[in-house]
Order: sequence, then structure tokens, then C-alpha cells
Amino acid sequence: MKKIILSLLLLSFKSFTMSNDVVITGNRVSIRLSPSIQGELLDRAMVGDHFSSVTESNGWQGITAPDFISAWVHSDYISNNIVLPKKLNVRIGPNKNYGVLTVLSEGQKINQLEIFNEWIKINPPSNSVVWISNDFVSNVVKIVKIEPTKKPIEIQEKELIGYDNDNLISLSFNLKETKEQGLFSEFQGKLSVSKYGLYKFISENNEDVCFVRGRKYQLEPLINNLLLLSGKKYFIDDLELPILQPNTIKIINKVENLR
Repeated sequence: MKKIILSLLLLSFKSFTMSNDVVITGNRVSIRLSPSIQGELLDRAMVGDHFSSVTESNGWQGITAPDFISAWVHSDYISNNIVLPKKLNVRIGPNKNYGVLTVLSEGQKINQLEIFNEWIKINPPSNSVVWISNDFVSNVVKIVKIEPTKKPIEIQEKELIGYDNDNLISLSFNLKETKEQGLFSEFQGKLSVSKYGLYKFISENNEDVCFVRGRKYQLEPLINNLLLLSGKKYFIDDLELPILQPNTIKIINKVENLR
């Protein structure tokens, strides 16, 4: 991994970087077998639940199947908890009419939870992916604090840059067709509470720059701090300013004296 050497640090940063985890923002959110409203309903997620995101498709977030998702294999193809055929379907119920959650390979070991007729219930394999609408998820932010120092320090590059999410954000507003959407932007200034559940970002010259979209528990503590925001910018029909979906938020604390 590329490293950056800093011989003198005049600013201290606390960096908030997007992770691969997502948090559920709605109640009783559907978890489906495929990325579609027609996908089989597997279970429900509750507000505040955290999951590991692995992919995204057509406005749906693919997450690693949590342990409470049903997974079944036929006992004819298992011996001493080992998979016998080259490929074995893992289904969401104890019947061949149920949908396929994932596929196991020959020699893989299963963890048997219970038996129903000729079917064995197991933990969802690690390669199992289930789907939740992007309308009800938000990225989790990791916090990395970098303390000021006079001495040269080594900082991993990934601690200084944000996670680049190329997928269009889900909003309940109409995007302006005449504007180029999703351009990477970086602004410095301060947050203030604004309308529509958004936050307004104001420059150090006290000029309105953009609205910021994010979870209250992430952004509320950052109000009145000098911030450096990096992310993608979107233009909405009903708003005079663009909306920034931040990938990285850095709190900038000016250090007067490092002695």
C-alpha cells in the first residue's frame, strides 16, 4: 500500500471514511432473494440494523445474508456434514420449490441446525447475498483520528481519502436533467441545520455552498466545526443549491503551537 510521509503537520484531522457496512433507516424493511420488488420476501430488517454490503444493482443493496435467513440443503447430498456433489443448491425453505439462496461446492462443511423431513437447516453460507432497497439504507462511517505532531509520521493513504461510491444516490427528489450529476467535489466550511431534513454547508466567507445529505447521528455532532467534505454532487429540481453526498468528512482543527 502506498504511504505518505509528513515531516510537519500543521493541521490535525479526525477523518470519517465510508465503510462497507450499511445501516437500516426504516422499520420492517423487506429483505428479498433478488434485487427486485418481485423478489421472494425472506424476512424484515429493523431500523438501526447493521449489515455488510457486498454489491449493488438497480437501486438495491446486496448484503451478506444474516444468520436469521433460512438456509436448507437436502440430506441425500450430505455425509458427516460434508457436501458430496460438485454443486449443491442451498434453498430458502425445506422443499425444492423454494428459491435458491446460493450454491455449495463439493467438500464444503455445513453447520447443521435442525432437520425437517429430509432437509437440513444450516447457517447461511458466507457467499449468500440477499437484497434491500437502497431507499432504506445508509453507509456507516468509520472514524480515524490523526493527532498533530512535530515528528515525521507515516500515514496510510486510505486514511486520507474517501471510499469512492460510483452508484447514484437514492433521493425522493427529481434530478435536474440539464445538469451533470455525480461529479466529485470538495468543499471547506461549516454545517448548519436546514430544510427537508438536509444540512446546509456554508463557506468560511459565509456563502451558501450546497446541501449535505446524511444521517442525523453522523452530521449533528459536526455542526460548528470547520470541515473538509469530499463526495459527489447532485442537482435537484426544487433546490437552489446542489446536494453533496459525502464520502469523507474531515474535522479540521487549526493548531496554533506544536511545541
